[in-house]
Amino acid sequence: MVDDHAIDSLRTWFDIAYDDLKKEWKSSNYENLRDCPSFKLAYTYREALNILIEGPKHVDETQLKRMIDEELETENHWKNK
Repeated sequence: MVDDHAIDSLRTWFDIAYDDLKKEWKSSNYENLRDCPSFKLAYTYREALNILIEGPKHVDETQLKRMIDEELETENHWKNK
């Protein structure tokens, strides 16, 4: 299930970064789009939106599993005290 609130919020921040990027590019002060100061931020927001809307291209459960295991270990530690 897609979280529309997260997408809407992220889209707002993307729009701001994108507008900044567009202004920087229109200034003709940069030879390549990626040289613009706002490029990385706008690109990252766009990628995050793609993942929220379409889902990740590759699913790696390693990090989430490690986080859950560590949290359960801590909970069990304190439960047994």
